[in-house]
This record gives sequence, structure tokens and C-alpha cells, in this order.
Amino acid sequence: MIKIVYASQFRDSSGYAVAARGYLNALDSFLEENPGAFELKAYTAILSPSSKLTEEEKNLLNKYEFCDDEEIEEFTNSEYLLLWHFPPPLALFADERFKACKNCSPSLRKILYKAEYNVNFVAWETSKIPKEWQETYEYFQPDKIIVPCEWNKKVFSENHIGSPCDVVPHVIEGKSNEKISLQIPVDLDKKFVVFTASQWTTRKGFDKLIQAFSAEFGNSEDVILVIKTFGSITHNDERIRNEIKAYRNSILLRGNKKVTTNNIMLIPGFISNENMAWLYDKSDLFALLSRGEGFGLTIAEALSQEKPVMISAEGGHIDYVEDQAAFYVDGMWDTCTFSVPPYESDGDWFIPSVKSARKQLRKAYNIWKESPSDLHKMGEKGRKYIQESGEYNKYSVGKKMFNSLKDVFSDKEQSGDPIKQKVLDIKREIRKCSTTEEKVEILKDAFRGEECVILATGTSLTEKDPEYIKERLKGKLVLSVKQAYDLYKDISHFHFFNCANLPMYKSNTIPQHYVYDPGGPISVASSNYLPGQRWSKYQKYDLFFKIPIRTEINDQFLCKTGEYEKYLLKNTIQRPCGPGIMFETVIYMAVHLGVKKITAIGYDLSDPEIKKASNHKHFFGDTKDLINRGDVLGWEMGANIEASAGAYEWLKSKGIEFELASNKSVLSDTIPRVEI
Repeated sequence: MIKIVYASQFRDSSGYAVAARGYLNALDSFLEENPGAFELKAYTAILSPSSKLTEEEKNLLNKYEFCDDEEIEEFTNSEYLLLWHFPPPLALFADERFKACKNCSPSLRKILYKAEYNVNFVAWETSKIPKEWQETYEYFQPDKIIVPCEWNKKVFSENHIGSPCDVVPHVIEGKSNEKISLQIPVDLDKKFVVFTASQWTTRKGFDKLIQAFSAEFGNSEDVILVIKTFGSITHNDERIRNEIKAYRNSILLRGNKKVTTNNIMLIPGFISNENMAWLYDKSDLFALLSRGEGFGLTIAEALSQEKPVMISAEGGHIDYVEDQAAFYVDGMWDTCTFSVPPYESDGDWFIPSVKSARKQLRKAYNIWKESPSDLHKMGEKGRKYIQESGEYNKYSVGKKMFNSLKDVFSDKEQSGDPIKQKVLDIKREIRKCSTTEEKVEILKDAFRGEECVILATGTSLTEKDPEYIKERLKGKLVLSVKQAYDLYKDISHFHFFNCANLPMYKSNTIPQHYVYDPGGPISVASSNYLPGQRWSKYQKYDLFFKIPIRTEINDQFLCKTGEYEKYLLKNTIQRPCGPGIMFETVIYMAVHLGVKKITAIGYDLSDPEIKKASNHKHFFGDTKDLINRGDVLGWEMGANIEASAGAYEWLKSKGIEFELASNKSVLSDTIPRVEI
């Protein structure tokens, strides 16, 4: 059975949270009609918990949320898809900053890492995807991106994200059949009521709406603008009131008259669905002049409540708006000047025209003045259009979401290279493992009888053109070491690195020393310290081996003891101190995989007389600009060179040929030299 984990801010008050609860409800509706179609669990990251969840919402979450860490572990130990419904960068830091549901530890990164497939659901509001988002997608490599509108699909497609994109709209439903009045000092029944609702932010265009309203109806007694909003860390109720006054006072009416009539009413904070339903009912026109909308939930709500809408002429909301139910406000696409991450200035958003908004407000007012029922008929057409489309009810949205996710399973990546395909299959298996021992067991004899090539970092690695080498290595298992991966990433099946001589970060947004493409190698990391202490916490790897600290092994270096058999991975995951990555992890892994032959390119060791790191030569040049520059013990090179003869004989005793494709290597002359 298909297994899906849906991760989002289900218990929060944000727009993402409202949307997520709607989609979870939609998937539940589809499951009710199609029991057994898939297995569903929900993971909640709690950013800003809402105290206004309905009993229905609470029951829905209790039905699907993980109850504890043990249930998370059990569910994620077999193939599943993760649908993560967050702005992409949030997945990078959610575990450090936010709580999880019930008795669960923050586990979003773990669930994302173990997922066989991952799909991001997201909405965006400008013409350019932020660089931070693009780099996050490169990091998590989603199999698909789902967006709520056609405009978003166009934007994501044009920005070359690299993942296919589907559209699954939000559920559009009325707020409540029950209406509970608010105690306000105005009789709304006697006025033309323009209602707006959303979080207070520049993007929602409250400034444009207030300016247009004040310019057109500044001193009108029979008109009122009702603003239902809530603040943020930067905007408390007092600041919102001050900004409303500033926008209103920016208008000077004809004859040098200032706006004096108090016909703007603020309702801050959160209210019940029943109160919201009452406000929609009392309004004559819903207005929201967004600079950018991925969907526009409050616009959809207004239409579902049979209210005509005055809206920006472009944006994600256009998908579900019936023209005969709308007063479109013209404008222009211009540089985004929000100055708040991630709204970069390279993106354009839609700037509604105050002049056009005034014209549409007056048009709506005239209709109300002459025939109020005509406004209501516009609202009825808007609701009917949504209902008759059949796309926005719970079942239809749930079905569309499931079908989009199901397609990801059927599009399972297959490689034409049998070795590469085996690597992909093994990589999926070891992601489910919770211990290194389990991972090592999966790898045992996985490539029995294959020929293996190790690409190390000596200067001989680049003596021949990389394209020539790639052609010669077809059909062979390729293990790349450290920076050799950057030259040969498209043919590498395994990649090995440790905490010495790490490349500078490829990006400061998500700092990684090595960046793996989708379908990349099995990555084997090692260090004298715990994972992440000596490299970026964002660096990916599939296996980690702890290497003993040199000062704590009583001089029992492998090159001195020659106890090669003792440290076979089938015997122990404990690693020796070589010193050096080749006989700590690389060659032992090749033996463990069951290869019959090892050819090493770039395994040079330079010179037995080398006494310091700066004299040790690599194909990439000096190490002075690398992170955690490696050191070289005074005796290290000579000891490793001397030990290489014994290591060669040990490999031969195990039926494994070992040869060097280098005329620069100073390893034992008993090791055969070959040409590639």
C-alpha cells in the first residue's frame, strides 16, 4: 500500500496552516470514499499555535498525527512519500526552532531524509523564485512540486527548478453556516460595507485599498471599510492602527480638504468562524488588493459566501474567480520592494492602481445605491462558478492531490547503468536503517565479482583527460575520494570524505562541502569527531565511521601493526587509524563490497621524505584555502609506503588484484603499475 506522510504547520494560525488543514481534510474525504487507497500520517511542526481550532479540526489532527517517536520510526521504516507543506527553507531549521506534535521529538529532517520520495507543496507571490528557495530545492531534491494555481506553475516552470510541477487548488468552503454577531458601534445594515481580511503585511495591499477608499469616500457617511486583520512580530495592534491613519492621512481631498470622517473600522486579532461568517454576511463587497497571491484564501471564502470581490487583476486567485463576480483592479508588474526575506528585488509583483481601485469602488457603490440585489447576484454567480467547476470541494481536491502523489511512485527513477541502479536501490535501503551496522550488512558483497576503480587526489589523477578516463571506466564500480568526486561526480558510485582538507562551501545559504545531484553516490564520511563537529551540519552523507584520535591509540596505527584482517567491516565497524582515509574506510569498503580487482588512480603519496602538509601534493593544488587543513605526521608517508607491500599481499591473499594506474606513485614496487 502507498504510504504518505503529510508534514505541515497543522496547529498554527498562519495561512499555510489554514491551507494545510484544508488539504488534510480533503485527503481524509478521499479516503472515506476510497478506503485503503493509501495510508496517511501527519507530522506537525508547531510555530505559532492557534487557540481557535474547531473541534472538527482537532478530531482530524488526532486521527492522523503521529502519537510518538516510536510510531514515527515504525512508519518510516518502509517505503513512503513525504509531502512537506512549508516554505522550502523552513525545512532546514524547523527541528531546531519549533516543537512537534504531541509526544514527538522534532523530526522533520529525519523524515525527509528517510523518505523514498519527497514532494513540496508551496505557494509563491512574485515572478522569481528566491535564490534561497532554489538552493533548498537543490539540497532536498524534491520529486515534484505542487502549487495551488496555474500562475505559480508558470513561475516555477520558468525558473528552472528542475522538478516537475502540478497544480492542486485549495478547498474552497464557506466559513460557517452559523453566524454570530460582533458587538460593534456601527449599524452595518445602513451602510455600503467594504470588507477586507488577511494578515497585515505589505503584500496584501492594505495601503492601496485604504488610499483608494479614502480618496473616493473619505468623508462619506454611508460607506465604511471594515478591516479584519492580525499582526505579526513586527506589527502589533497599535502599529497597525498608526499605519491605517498614515495611509488615510496621505490623501488630500479636492479643495485641500483632509479626510475627517471616521469611516474605517479595524477588527484586530483572531475571531471565530461564526463571527467571520457574520462579517461576510454584513458586507456588500469584499476587497483585497494583493501585490501577489498564490491563491488568496479570503478571496475564495468571500466568493463562497456569495460576495462580489474587488481584487487585483492578476495573480493566483484568477483561476477560480468568475468575471461577472469581480471588480478587477488594474495595475502593473514592477520590482518587488518589500525588503523582507525572501522577497528579492529580482522578482516582480503586481502593483494595483489606486486610480483603478477608486473607479471600481465607485462602480460597486453605485450598484449598491441603485439596486443592492444586483451586487448579491454577482456574489451568487461567483459561488455558482466555483461549485459547478467541481474542482474545489474536499473530495475533488483530495482526489487530485492523491493522483499527483501517486504519479511520483509510478515515475520511480531507473538507471540504464546496472551498477548505478544497484547503488540507487541500496541507497534507498540504507536510508531506512537506524544503525551503521545495519547499513554495513546491506552493503556486504553487494558488488561481488565487480572490478573497482578508486579515484584518489594525487597529481596523477589529472594526467589524462577526465572524459577519456570516464570512457575507460564504463562498466566498473567507481569509488571517488574527497575532491576527486568534483571531477567525476557523474560516474562515481561511492564517495568518501573525512574531516581534513574539506572544500570551501559551495553556497553560504546551505553550506555544504560536497553537493550531490539527484541519484548521486553512496556517501561515506569519517572523522575523529562526532558527525558535523568538523564540517557543516548540512553536509549530506549516508554512512559515518568514527576514526580513533591519534593520541589515544598507543601508537597502534594500521600501517605499523599490519592488522588488516582485524578491521574487515564484516568483523567490526570500528575503524583503525591508518593514518589516512585510504586504509581507514576506502579500501576496506571495496573489500566489503566483494570486488575482485582494485585499480587506483591518483594514489600517489608523493614522497617518503615529506614532513609537512604543505609539501603533500594534490591534483587540486594547495590546501591552504581548505577547511580543516590536514596535517602530516613526520613519519607518516614513509610508514605508509613501507606498509603498502604488506597491504598488497594481504589483498592478494583474499583473491583481490590491486594495481596502480600512476607513474608517480611511490607505493611499493611490488604493486603492479598499469595504463588506463
